[in-house]
Amino acid sequence: MLQHDLPADTAIYSCTRLDQALRSLEEPLAAGEPPALIVFDHGDPPTPETIRFCERLHSCIPEAWIVELVSSKMPLPKNPSDSFWVKKPVCQEDWVDVLQHVFLQAATPQWSNADSSKR
Repeated sequence: MLQHDLPADTAIYSCTRLDQALRSLEEPLAAGEPPALIVFDHGDPPTPETIRFCERLHSCIPEAWIVELVSSKMPLPKNPSDSFWVKKPVCQEDWVDVLQHVFLQAATPQWSNADSSKR
């Protein structure tokens, strides 16, 4: 982000529990400054709580890119309209590709891609 002068908050929060993640999002959301990118590692195996948490993130912060790191054990929905998954383990080349897509190639988060054909 910094290399390409992207106008986004570059703060990084590393959370090990869902309650920490919620607390770290409270202040920017209350200030009307949602994060540009959220990376969520579901763990192996994923839990119902982490799956619900990400569903909640998608519905509450649609303007943010939410990249979910998933294992082969992750139950993926049949219609992933608003999800961006990266299989673990993630190699550096794949991660760079994801970041280039999110910050350089795509104008908006994945949730709005369906409307881009109408423009």
